[in-house]
Amino acid sequence: MKPLGFREWICLPACLGDGSATRASRSPRSGSCGLTGAPFEFHGPACDRALHPHLDDETLALVDDAVESLVCLRGSVRGDAGAALSCLASLIAEAHSRLPDAVADARDQDYTWAEVATRLAVSASTVRRRYGDYTRWVASRAVEED
Repeated sequence: MKPLGFREWICLPACLGDGSATRASRSPRSGSCGLTGAPFEFHGPACDRALHPHLDDETLALVDDAVESLVCLRGSVRGDAGAALSCLASLIAEAHSRLPDAVADARDQDYTWAEVATRLAVSASTVRRRYGDYTRWVASRAVEED
């Protein structure tokens, strides 16, 4: 078997968005895209590891760091469970408050409702019901400003 070159990427078809694979095959030209826990992976330009929400080591580390930093910035001591709860609630509220604008931005960049729904792990009808009015309002404001 010929060794793979730098430009010959290893990536799951699912990470390319076609949804045809749910796990890596044994072919040398396919492999993990972060969802199977492989220790080392190559990702091509078309590889989108943010296509679906999932929990991984990077997400865990980021949230841990954010909570710890916020606890310290608010003057609490490290390891205070109550402060950690308050900070988690603050981060969750901030993330939720940013979703409508993120959805409107995605729609402005020509993402379909189905693509937005996939990224939010909900149905297209749900995402359209939750964010459709706001997205149309944002789009109409952009037209008025031009």
